[in-house]
Amino acid sequence: MKRHPLSCRALKAAGYDPNSCVLELEHSNGRLEQYLGVPPKIWQGFLMSQQQETYFRENIASSYLKITVEPANRSRF
Repeated sequence: MKRHPLSCRALKAAGYDPNSCVLELEHSNGRLEQYLGVPPKIWQGFLMSQQQETYFRENIASSYLKITVEPANRSRF
């Protein structure tokens, strides 16, 4: 899935598959998550938002099933 770079502090990049309605989010800490069943309208709203972190928290984070694909990078020290 092609990801678009984001200009947020906490979110690094996001991608969307309109066929399966899966939103993929890469966090700045390396964690990769997929949100299932996200309608195209929500994806477009997220991309167009001036406050993407806020839009994500208010419209996506707790509204759709989340799958963690890759956990956050953890320091060994």
